[in-house]
Amino acid sequence: MKNRFFETISSFCSSEYGVSSAVAAALLLGIIVATMTTIQLNYVPVWKEDAEYAHMSNVWQDMSRLKSNVDILAAGIEINPDARIVLNSPIRVGGSDVPFIGGTTTGGTLAVNNEISGLSIIITTDNATTEYNSGTSLFYTGTVTYHPTNSHYVDETYCYENGALIISRNGRSMMKLSPGIVLERDTGSVNLSVRAVTLDGNQRVMASNSIEDIRLTSEYFTPLFDLTGIEQFFNITSANLTVYTGNQEAWERYFENSAREVNLQKGTDYNITNGTYTVTLSLSPEDEDLYVNIYKAAIKVETGI
Repeated sequence: MKNRFFETISSFCSSEYGVSSAVAAALLLGIIVATMTTIQLNYVPVWKEDAEYAHMSNVWQDMSRLKSNVDILAAGIEINPDARIVLNSPIRVGGSDVPFIGGTTTGGTLAVNNEISGLSIIITTDNATTEYNSGTSLFYTGTVTYHPTNSHYVDETYCYENGALIISRNGRSMMKLSPGIVLERDTGSVNLSVRAVTLDGNQRVMASNSIEDIRLTSEYFTPLFDLTGIEQFFNITSANLTVYTGNQEAWERYFENSAREVNLQKGTDYNITNGTYTVTLSLSPEDEDLYVNIYKAAIKVETGI
């Protein structure tokens, strides 16, 4: 009986059927391993990059909406200083699942009032007693910044600061949405209007892969310098506007483009200088009057944490 059993096993192992089954199993296992390796090396990175790109597109939309909401609130309290308007701006800090890979989502870090930001404005007139200095009124204007944690798509940081929305990548920065700092030119005069927006709120930093909400509440609108007071009796000779920022390139280019659009001559009508985390626009147009208006809109910013 035992000999017959061993003979059966021996005959199976030595048969062509047994050998072909073992070879087929090995080939199938090899195909599975090769397929999984190909997917992991060639397709998963592409899927992850597509997911991160889609997520960054969503963040761009959300940060643009945040900037728009701040502008709406600032305009609302300029029209009616007693108005109290509340707007919510959700930011998709994370999202966009990677297909066929469960539990893997994109993410990033949302920071409120955690970056360098501020304005300083000094105005001189032909009467030294009327010099204006913004002092501490615009010392810190507040920021909302999104830092991605991408592993395949490029890391682009979005920052709302000093009324502008700026995108930065690899140490370079570009202004995507302009601030309320406008340079205009009329016949015989140059006009600088600064509608400074400050975000009042506690410092917050949150890492997430979901949606985080930012609550904006209008507080007050006040003129800091205009021609409705004693300033109208004197001539402004120069104005120095300094922006405190970590995105000097974006602000320098913005000031250059603004001056070029109104045909100001660099070196005679204006100058732009850089410092440590500062960009300064100096205006002193030749043979033209200079008019400056400065307003401040305060917006309260809160997060869900």
